[in-house]
Amino acid sequence: MDVVIRTDLCNGEKDYIQKRLQIVKGWLSSHDIDCRDNDPPRVALLGSGGGQRAQIALLGVLRQLGEDNLLDSFLYLAGVSGTTWAMASLYDDAQWSKNAPSVVGGALQSMSEGSSSSFSECVQWLRRRDAEGDLSLTDFWGVVVCAYFKGVPLETRTLAEEDQGDGANPYPLYSAVERVLLDNEKEELWFELSPHEVGFTHPGAFVKTSLLRQDFDGGQVNQQNRMPVDMVQLQGICGSAFGDAQYIIDTIKEWIYSHLPWRHSRSTSKQGLQEIVMLSFKLLERFNDMEGSYKVLEELKSELDGYPGLHSSTLLELDCNIWTKMTDEEKKQQIRIIFQELNESLEQQSQGMRILNNPVHDAFWVLNKVLGLAYNWDFGRTANILHNFKDPKVPEHMCKEKIMHLIDAGLFLNSPYPSMLTDARDIDLIMSFDFSAGDPFETVKVAHGYSDTCGMPFPQINEDDMNEDRPRSFHVFEEKGKPTVIHIPLFNMDNCKDEATIKENRSEYTTFQPPYRGKKKKINDLADLAAENVRMNRERILEEIRKAAERRKAQC
Repeated sequence: MDVVIRTDLCNGEKDYIQKRLQIVKGWLSSHDIDCRDNDPPRVALLGSGGGQRAQIALLGVLRQLGEDNLLDSFLYLAGVSGTTWAMASLYDDAQWSKNAPSVVGGALQSMSEGSSSSFSECVQWLRRRDAEGDLSLTDFWGVVVCAYFKGVPLETRTLAEEDQGDGANPYPLYSAVERVLLDNEKEELWFELSPHEVGFTHPGAFVKTSLLRQDFDGGQVNQQNRMPVDMVQLQGICGSAFGDAQYIIDTIKEWIYSHLPWRHSRSTSKQGLQEIVMLSFKLLERFNDMEGSYKVLEELKSELDGYPGLHSSTLLELDCNIWTKMTDEEKKQQIRIIFQELNESLEQQSQGMRILNNPVHDAFWVLNKVLGLAYNWDFGRTANILHNFKDPKVPEHMCKEKIMHLIDAGLFLNSPYPSMLTDARDIDLIMSFDFSAGDPFETVKVAHGYSDTCGMPFPQINEDDMNEDRPRSFHVFEEKGKPTVIHIPLFNMDNCKDEATIKENRSEYTTFQPPYRGKKKKINDLADLAAENVRMNRERILEEIRKAAERRKAQC
C-alpha cells in the first residue's frame, strides 16, 4: 500500500530530526541553556505568505538569525506562499544555514540582477510537462516565479533531494490546501510537503514525496509515468497568488511579452505571425470578457486572410449571430478550439524548423496553452493520492475524485501552523514571522480557530491586545500544556516608529506588483527592515527559548 495513515513521523523525518536535535543541543550548550539529555526544546520557525514581500522579508530574517547565531536553535522551517520561494532557493545549498548571510545575500541579489533561464529553456520545460498529461496554470506560474520574479535558472531539483541527511539545516516543510475541500469548508484541506512525505495533515494520509503526480487507485500507484514534482512546480503550487486571477494572467502575459524579439521596437506595424501573437495577447487580457473577446476574434480572422500559413475552420465559420446565442462556457470552448487549430497548423507549417528556439513560435504555443487553462481556471491539477482509497479514518469525500487541485495555502491560513501543531512533531515554541497584507494578527486568529476545530493545541489569545494599526514587534501567546507562540509582524511600531510609516510601508510593498528587477535598494530596505525585528528582539528570543527548555525539563 502506497498510502499510509499515520499519526507519527515517517522514518526519514525521524532520522533527520534526531541529527538536527544534536545540532540544536550543541547550540543550547553554547548559550548556557540547560536541557534534558537528548531532549532539547523543539522550536519551529514559521514564515507567512505575501508574495515578493514575504520572500524578501524571510530572507532578511534568516540572514539576521544567522548573523546573531540563532539559526541552529530551530528544528523546523515551514513556509506558505511567498516564503516558499525563498526556501526553495536556500535549500539548494545543503549547508545554507552555516553560511546564511552569504547565501541569503546571493538570493536577494538574484531578485534584482540575477540571470534566469532563457525563454526557450522555460518552454521546453513546459512542453515536457504537457507531454506527461497534467499541465496546469501551476506549471506556468512556477516558471514565472523562477525566471521572472526570482531571476534564477529553473530550479529543477526535486523536493526529495532536500533530504540532505546530516541535519545541517532546519527541516523544511511546504504547505498548500486542496481547492475543492477549501471551497466546501472541509477541515481536512491542509496539505503538507516535506522531503520524505506529502499528504493531508488531518487525517494523516501520506505518500512518499517521489510519488506525488502519479495516478493512484485504492491507495496504490497505478503506474509511475510522470516525473516527480520539482521545485519549479512546487513553487507554483505553494506560492500561486491564486486569490487574484487577473494578476496571474497579466503577469504570465508580461513574462511572455518580455521575450518577444520586437518588444523594443517603436514600430506599431507588426506583420503576419507577430500581429497574430499580439491579438492572442489581447484575448488573454480579456479571458473573462466574452464581448471584448469576439471583437478580437474578428480582428484575428481578418489577419489570417493575409497569413495563409495559419488557419482555423472554426474561426472562419464563426459569425456574430452564432456567437450571441452561445453561453459564456460555449464561447470559451470555441476559443479553445480556435487556438488549438491555429497551434496545430503552426506546428505543421514549422516542421523541419527549430521551433523550440523560435521565440515567436514558442510564445504562440504558450499563449495557446495558457488561454485554454485560463478559461477553465485549471490550477494545481495533480492526481489525487486518495482516489478510491478506503479507510475509516479518511472521509469518503476526500476519495471520490481522480484529480485534486493543490493551491496556495494562504487562501485559507497564511501561515503554516497546522503542520507544526501535530502531536508527532511535539513543538514547544513557534516563532512566527508574519509578512501578510492587511490585519497583522489574522494568521493568529485563524490558526486559533482552526486548531480549536481540529483539536490541535494552540494557546489562548486576547484580541483586545491586538492593535491592527499599531502592532508591536514581539507578541507572546502562551498557555500551560500548549506550545508558546511568538508572533512578529513585519511592519510595527518598533521598526517603523509610527503609524504613518507603517501605512507607508504597507503601501510601498503590496502583494501584487511587478518583479523587483533592478530595484536593489527597495529589496535591501525591506530585508533590513525585517532583519531589524530579529536584531532588536534577540534577547527576548533567547529568553523564550530558555523558558521552552525549562518547560520541557519539567515534563520529565
